[in-house]
Amino acid sequence: MSVQVERRYVDGPYGQIHVYDAIPPFPTSQLKTPLICFHQSPVSGLQYQAFQAAMATDRRVICPDTPGFGGSDAPPAAPGIEGYAIALAKGLEELGFGEGRLVDVLGFHTGAQICVELAANRPDLVRRQVLSSLALLTDEEIEKNRSVFGGARPLFADPDYVGRYYAQQVIDGYDGMSPERRLALFAERMRPGMLSWYGPEAVFTHDTKAALQSVEQPTLLYIMRDTLSENTRTAASLVQRATIYERMDIHGPVGWDSHPNEIAADVRRFLDAAL
Repeated sequence: MSVQVERRYVDGPYGQIHVYDAIPPFPTSQLKTPLICFHQSPVSGLQYQAFQAAMATDRRVICPDTPGFGGSDAPPAAPGIEGYAIALAKGLEELGFGEGRLVDVLGFHTGAQICVELAANRPDLVRRQVLSSLALLTDEEIEKNRSVFGGARPLFADPDYVGRYYAQQVIDGYDGMSPERRLALFAERMRPGMLSWYGPEAVFTHDTKAALQSVEQPTLLYIMRDTLSENTRTAASLVQRATIYERMDIHGPVGWDSHPNEIAADVRRFLDAAL
């Protein structure tokens, strides 16, 4: 039997939250803690499509779209990481989690920040967390990244913007993804429209260091090769119960597509290990 992925909506504080919900093929696998995967900005839960299928062979795996991205309703103003975490926690409660029914969480880029915020503030909800490409940035790095990724995209001011972005993401996109897959993710990148900057801005304004220092759950720092590899390593000194897996042989931005089974095996080993 193959893994079945259902698409559904749950209520959240900003409207409906869209989720990709992978149901394990065997009832006994429900004994394992479900895994919730939070995506980077500005894509959606579709980012984890291959990894979700690989991971859901022995547990439920849910990939929500952050509010304002993918199929989820947008907030009325930029909510910050704290607002995203509160909204997604509400969505998980609507799915029946919380009050002793725990989940494991995994995040990449913006999603890693959401994991940290949830783990720090909802120990009643989060059992363990997996962080990859964590933007634990210095003030200098924040300003440098804000100059590139901050603010609304010039969708109406620059007639060539979409064409350049399409060439970058699809025509000249990462090896390890088919052109069709790059096109699908490009479409997800465009869906937030003028609000796509909400995700990066949330990262720039989040006190990630303080949140990390508050986390008591076991934490896996999964270090793939990308611009945030060293930032993720630095987090080990701030987390009380940190484990590091080095996978510099995998290119982070494309790894969820190019090496889903290998990443799933690594994550499964951490999540299933005895405390």
